[in-house]
Amino acid sequence: MMKNTLHILLIIFLLNSCENETKKSTTKAAETTKKTTKVAKKDISKVDYPLDSLLAFDSEEALKKVFGKHIKRSVGYYPEGMGEYEMTLLFPDSKNQVEFVWEEDSSDMNKLQYIRIFSKGTDWKTKEGITIGTTMKELEVFNKKPFAFFGFEWDYSGSIDWKDGTLSKRNIYGNLELPDATMTGQFVDLLGDISIETSSKSAQKAKPILREIIMKRAN
Repeated sequence: MMKNTLHILLIIFLLNSCENETKKSTTKAAETTKKTTKVAKKDISKVDYPLDSLLAFDSEEALKKVFGKHIKRSVGYYPEGMGEYEMTLLFPDSKNQVEFVWEEDSSDMNKLQYIRIFSKGTDWKTKEGITIGTTMKELEVFNKKPFAFFGFEWDYSGSIDWKDGTLSKRNIYGNLELPDATMTGQFVDLLGDISIETSSKSAQKAKPILREIIMKRAN
């Protein structure tokens, strides 16, 4: 009788120990998630270079843990009608909208490929201070040398080539546009599938501005 009683007590003790270990593991996991979220929020709140901080997110799920209802699934389109892809939007339909494009976008929505902003008046900027509306002349300073861009009004309108300048090492890509759409008639030599040097007289006179920023993680 005593032997059976001791056996039962031993089983109860082992069950309680397992339950306590499970609770400890669950609590520890919850604390880790909480700390990670807190750190992420702190990084995003940095006023000096918040756009760079967004590169730390490597999945849609990670974005949801920090931004919650401010995340939305959407669809993007490749140029020249080459198909579509799924992406994640942060702060959709606002001036601070950011597109997150993933390498695995079919189901997992993870492995960050790049982020993209294009809204006028956005608060996002790179650590250098580059944002939508930054002028061509300012970009030359950030790049520490003149660069080139494709002509306007076609699928790759205004796409930038940093010419091995400083910004090419930062994995920052972008597109320029004329500051006023009505100016195209004045600068027909800046239109179409051609490469234009920022040092050219027409480019200097037109004073293009940045209309899109794409960023990838450093190699």
